[in-house]
Amino acid sequence: MDGMMKKLASHLVILSTVILLAACQANIPQENFPEMTFKHLPAIQMRVVDIQLVSNFERNTDAPHVAHKFPISPEKALIRWAEDRLQIAGKKNTARLTITRADAQEIKLKLDRGFKDVFKNQQSHRYDTFVEAQLEILSERNIRQAVVTAKAQRSISVSEATSLADRRKIWYNLIEKLMVDFNAAMQQSIEKNLQGYLF
Repeated sequence: MDGMMKKLASHLVILSTVILLAACQANIPQENFPEMTFKHLPAIQMRVVDIQLVSNFERNTDAPHVAHKFPISPEKALIRWAEDRLQIAGKKNTARLTITRADAQEIKLKLDRGFKDVFKNQQSHRYDTFVEAQLEILSERNIRQAVVTAKAQRSISVSEATSLADRRKIWYNLIEKLMVDFNAAMQQSIEKNLQGYLF
């Protein structure tokens, strides 16, 4: 009987712990970030009948890669850019946007551990983000007619006192700025090299 009571008590403790952990997780505030969109920018009307989106890079969730932790990853931001900006306006040819890099990395910074440094709020991590994509025009026979590329890179460092909630806000803003840079670079390349394929 004592053995059964001990076993029951053990199960109750485990159950209480699970319930407590679930309650704690439920109380963590989930930040609702605004939808990242590029619809406020004019559509790039292309003389094509189809637009293809391809991700051609190796995704990695091992350190130092942290794109999967961001509110919106660089890859998803690039896909949304293509969906919002590239528009079909032709009777032949295909436009194919290939994502060749979309990454975010967390780099641990060296901290000073002298007596005076203990009281400083030091920069502990740097976040490096990268996007790169290639836009091709393909004929009906799948022969490349033209190609342009664009890339962008942004970094920011945070202090050791920065909470996870604040980091998520920083990550979101970082991707926003990264995409502003990418958009400018890709639009410039398109206007310079794909004039014959614009409506």
